[in-house]
Amino acid sequence: MAAIATPRRIGTPPGQARIAELDRPELGGHQAFWYTLLGLGLAASAYFAAWGLHGNGSSTYRIDNQWSALAGLFILAHAIERLLEPFSARLGPDKNKRTAREDKEMCRRLTAVVTWGVATGLACLLCAKLNITLMEAVRAKGSGQPPFWADLLITGLVVGAGTKPLHDLVSNIERGKNGK
Repeated sequence: MAAIATPRRIGTPPGQARIAELDRPELGGHQAFWYTLLGLGLAASAYFAAWGLHGNGSSTYRIDNQWSALAGLFILAHAIERLLEPFSARLGPDKNKRTAREDKEMCRRLTAVVTWGVATGLACLLCAKLNITLMEAVRAKGSGQPPFWADLLITGLVVGAGTKPLHDLVSNIERGKNGK
């Protein structure tokens, strides 16, 4: 009986492709959970540190012109964005090591979560140190004073979200005034 010769495949030896598949770190499930937890943990720990540094005293950032108050927070948000920009590639998983489009998109999203956490944490720390809070700055004369912890949390979230939400807020206020 003659032996049937099978043509030899050129490329990856059998079994090696499967091993390479298993070695590739997946971005689903646990890794996404840990990056999300990291982003939230950074923001929360910096918030509590800022609150602890400042205490419960009210903010003194009070401007009669509410546009000036928003402009100051817009500048602070812009400065934090520019500060974090050089580090943004290092704040999440390396998307250059990924080949699948979905993996690159997941890397981008996880990096955005961690970057948001760092930006929100920095915003809380800077707002507490500078004694700047949003609700205190824009509250009407004679109205109740917001608790500092809530004011700092809201201000940190607004400033940490970046300049786009603040720009949208200003646009909505302008549209409301023009509609009257």
